[in-house]
Amino acid sequence: MKKILIFALLIITVLFSYLVSWSEWLLLTVLFLGLVFLIILGLIRIFRKSKKILFQSAILLIGICLIGIFAGLFRPYEPALLKSGTISEQLEYAYKTDQSDRKQLRSFIPMFSKLQERDVLRLEKVKQINAEGELTKSRDKFHSAFIYHHSDNSADYKMASKLAAAAAKDEGLQNDYQVQWLRKAAYDRWMVSQEKPEKYNTQNKFSIEIK
Repeated sequence: MKKILIFALLIITVLFSYLVSWSEWLLLTVLFLGLVFLIILGLIRIFRKSKKILFQSAILLIGICLIGIFAGLFRPYEPALLKSGTISEQLEYAYKTDQSDRKQLRSFIPMFSKLQERDVLRLEKVKQINAEGELTKSRDKFHSAFIYHHSDNSADYKMASKLAAAAAKDEGLQNDYQVQWLRKAAYDRWMVSQEKPEKYNTQNKFSIEIK
């Protein structure tokens, strides 16, 4: 019965990690807590005996979390771009996948990451839309600026700053924190890329925003 429960828990963890995009961060948290618990048990055992089952349970929990995290690394990305829809819908979708990609653990592990190639796809699409003169709405400019912001060269950072500044001037977006933050961050990133000092100090401090 015990083995069946452990196997069931393992299967549930693997499925949860594979199907839910943020699951690996939860499993990492549980893994960390399990390690802390194991260390505490080890320290306690120096002074007095502790139940062996506690060690076994902690090790089992850590093992299940590791397997779950590993399973999550094989979760496929959503398509980087929307193949149909209005310009606004395509840009909003590109922005959302840009953000969701950066919330996945696999994006930070070179062996499993496809972040760079997906960034290239999004940037090419946004550049195409921009070249066709289709960036007329402020929200579209914001979404596009975020894509440009995740490029790797000064020219794109300049465009990100230009679009973000234009979006931030819209009366309907002046109280939007992300829009106003991007205006500052895109400008600072452009300055840093030219080896010039930042104006808003957004590149050298911790931010809760996905960069």
